[in-house]
Amino acid sequence: MTPTKLPAIGCEHPMRRELHGELHARPSLYFDGEADVWHCAVVFEDGRPRVPSSLLAEAGLSETQNGRHGITRFGDGRLKWELHTEFATFTLVMDARAAPTPPSRLIALCAEAGGLIVSAARVIVRSGDQKLVGKPGEDFVASKVGGGDAEVHSTFRLNDSGFVELYLLNRNLNAYRVGRMVRRLLEIETYRMMALLATPIARETIEKIATFNGRLELITDHMRSSPKVDKSLLADVTRLSSEVLNFSARARHRFGATRAYSELVVSRIGELREDRVEQRQRLGTFIDRRFQPAIRSFNAADRRLGELEERVSLAGDLLRTTVQVQLEDQNASLLTSVEERTRAQVQIQQAVEGFSVIAITYYAIGLAKVCIESFAALGIDVHLAKPALLVLVPAVMLLVWKAVHSIRRRVTPHA
Repeated sequence: MTPTKLPAIGCEHPMRRELHGELHARPSLYFDGEADVWHCAVVFEDGRPRVPSSLLAEAGLSETQNGRHGITRFGDGRLKWELHTEFATFTLVMDARAAPTPPSRLIALCAEAGGLIVSAARVIVRSGDQKLVGKPGEDFVASKVGGGDAEVHSTFRLNDSGFVELYLLNRNLNAYRVGRMVRRLLEIETYRMMALLATPIARETIEKIATFNGRLELITDHMRSSPKVDKSLLADVTRLSSEVLNFSARARHRFGATRAYSELVVSRIGELREDRVEQRQRLGTFIDRRFQPAIRSFNAADRRLGELEERVSLAGDLLRTTVQVQLEDQNASLLTSVEERTRAQVQIQQAVEGFSVIAITYYAIGLAKVCIESFAALGIDVHLAKPALLVLVPAVMLLVWKAVHSIRRRVTPHA
């Protein structure tokens, strides 16, 4: 058997290069020493993430070139951008000696992108021998990460600039491990906020479900109380089913994305390899206790929406079954009336056939009598013919009946 030859892709085929490049599409920023990492995630209403043209021009790229991710010099630091499915991220690494305020150019760049900044975080990378002193009333959560080679501290509260600050105290991480650790922390914060984008649609889902349930109960009550289904009820069920399906398509798309983002958050927390810091709650425990309940409520809203779809579908099936039964009853009544009319017609036809046999026999005997009388007028002796007519009457009647019956059978073979 000759093996099927596949078309050669070629080492320079653009599809092969693009697919292979996905393995390196999300590089980390590597750096030594102390630094401030400013990170913004921008989500777009039209669902099409994009990079501002000014940034592409500064990086020496056109819009038709590889603009989905890249790294370029940006003022006093290095800027890295990435385009995801429905959001874009901009990460700026600056020296720790820079001003501790959000870089105005980064904020202006996010505004130029034209989306909503859904996540803003600042990772403050410092040496491991420093001590953190929070403001009065602040409660830090902390974890040893990377097998104990670093510590992460944060309050997970927005500062005056609207950024969440995370302190990474480096004890024994090299430049590559620092970059990957910073990336994990930023992804946790970004994916956590992206998952929580389902909050408005979840609230709307709960309200819609209550409204839809009320309308569905009215329909089912009407179906239960009325033996017949009218056109208005069928129109109500069709309209309700259409509205539920349209809303469900929009809501479940968001809930599906939320599940994916929450799984990424859990995965990234696992990659931190956390250990406990004395007298502090672990980072993963803090997020799990406050983030997972929201995800569970989203999943519950999704399940309730699915159950509502099933109930509306069952109501529609029940209504269609009721209509079908009514149609079958109507058809049965029509068939019964048709059968009764057919039976009456058969009876009338049989009566007419009887009268026809008698009439044909009468006229046949009469014709024979006329013939006999004509022969007598001609002087032919027919004195025995008249008594013979009495014998011919039953025979003629039988022959006429058989002829009529034969004709009817040819016309209606099932008779």
